[in-house]
Amino acid sequence: MTTTTENQGGGSPSSSTAFMGRAFFSLRRGAQVVSMEQGQEQDLDLFQSHVADRLLALMPAHGSGGEAYPLLSLAFLSKLLDALLSCDEEFRSLLGRNHTCLLAKSPADRAVNDLLDRAVKSLDVCNAVTLALHSLRHWHRHALIAASALLPAHPGEGPLNRARRALAKLFASCPNSPFAASARTEGSGSSGRSASSHMRALSSTVSRNWSSSRPMPPVPAHLATPRGGEAGGAGMALAVYAMSSALAFTMWALAAAVPSQDRGSGASSSPVSPRQHLPWAGAMLGLQDRITEESRRRRSAAGLLAEMQGVERCGRELMEAVGESGPPQSPSEDMAARAAELAEACRRLDEGLGPLERQVREVFHRMVRSRAEVLRCVEQSTRAAAVLPNPPLVS
Repeated sequence: MTTTTENQGGGSPSSSTAFMGRAFFSLRRGAQVVSMEQGQEQDLDLFQSHVADRLLALMPAHGSGGEAYPLLSLAFLSKLLDALLSCDEEFRSLLGRNHTCLLAKSPADRAVNDLLDRAVKSLDVCNAVTLALHSLRHWHRHALIAASALLPAHPGEGPLNRARRALAKLFASCPNSPFAASARTEGSGSSGRSASSHMRALSSTVSRNWSSSRPMPPVPAHLATPRGGEAGGAGMALAVYAMSSALAFTMWALAAAVPSQDRGSGASSSPVSPRQHLPWAGAMLGLQDRITEESRRRRSAAGLLAEMQGVERCGRELMEAVGESGPPQSPSEDMAARAAELAEACRRLDEGLGPLERQVREVFHRMVRSRAEVLRCVEQSTRAAAVLPNPPLVS
């Protein structure tokens, strides 16, 4: 009698235990999925915060002595490239921490295509900037010759004529770009062959479509901010968008500061218009606005790079002091002082050129490797999405 009562209203103890076990593992699996998705979202949000921190660090500090360094200077471009390389390193690390599967989800898939396209265009910009920086050394040499000839307190007729010829070559190179005339003058000699071999080396790892002989390519404008999409895909899309925006902004600033021989100086329209709720939007928009303002304010034959403009200004002052021919227009002491200022401007320019050339080269090769890594992750993500179904929803 007792046994009959205990068995009423249920199955065997083993079947009840099996049901409870399945429910437990289903809930546990669901909790693991939710925990993983929350961890992914935190990583993606943290990446965007780090992009914001690096952009904010680029804003020149104001103090009693003015700005620590001006925008569109060699120091600014060096910090900008460092920030880009740091963002790229963290982005690639992000892909390696169980985030690859999100690349196939919408709208991350569209954002990735845009990043891959911009990576290709950045290679052309790096090639053109490297060629421009190499040519800038010949422009700088004319200024240095003029300064060296007039540094003695009482230069004779020979040093005066040598300085005048060097200054004439310096300013003959200035219209539209400081590189055009010097590139034509030096292109037939050993320095031209050196530049050509250097650029071939820079492009040796990529296809012929990324040729360094092409002029500075236009930086594509106005990235579209991702909207909506699948769970996880939206967060990854915003992270990819942040990386694309950092890359587009860097190439835009480089192209503005270092004009190529096919166009004059000046910054084109801002390439990124992010939505205000993004952590890095304020810093990005602030930097773009200030660079655009500097571009309008600094209109000059020598371009927007601060050190180039310093050489141009000191060179013009020295040319006014020596005159075009005959006796100098200013006393010897005044000429020597202006020559010393030009020599100092040349020193500042020369000090920053080598490091920047190396950084541009590093960015070039890093973008080649990063693009290959993203393509590999996209292929892996696509295969995983095709094979593995979505995990069941747990109510």
